[in-house]
Amino acid sequence: MYETTYHRPSSVDDAVALFKKGSDSKYLAGGHTLLPVMKQRLAQPSDVIDLARIPALVGVSATADALVIKAATTYYDILTSADAKKAIPAIVHLTSVLGDPAVRYRGTIGGSIANNDPAADYPAAVVALDATVKTNKRSIRADEFFQGLFTTALEEIVGP
Repeated sequence: MYETTYHRPSSVDDAVALFKKGSDSKYLAGGHTLLPVMKQRLAQPSDVIDLARIPALVGVSATADALVIKAATTYYDILTSADAKKAIPAIVHLTSVLGDPAVRYRGTIGGSIANNDPAADYPAAVVALDATVKTNKRSIRADEFFQGLFTTALEEIVGP
């Protein structure tokens, strides 16, 4: 058995500080990728940092020229967003048929995109929509962000 410490920070800065403090920290949002590999003992993080309740990482909003969906936003929040329904009805329809209710209530768009599982729907959708993935360092066109099976242009997560 290995020991893992669970953290629920309230800000991005706190999450980054906790991540740096651990010897093998992992971020958690919906948990659909991390938890199964932990159960199989393929990952044994020293610390799990839950991003799901950080306000700066959750939400759907429309601007004059874009629909902004933050990384820790659940599929359910997209499904029920008036802004998403108005701006891109297709993304709402896609979300309505993803997985089962448990997946829709806990899964996050950021987790799906960052994992780039070839069986996932969101990576293909953001490429088809010619979307941009924004990090704290840069903006990356979706067709350049996804680089291969389970591989993206993400290098690291660094706090402000």
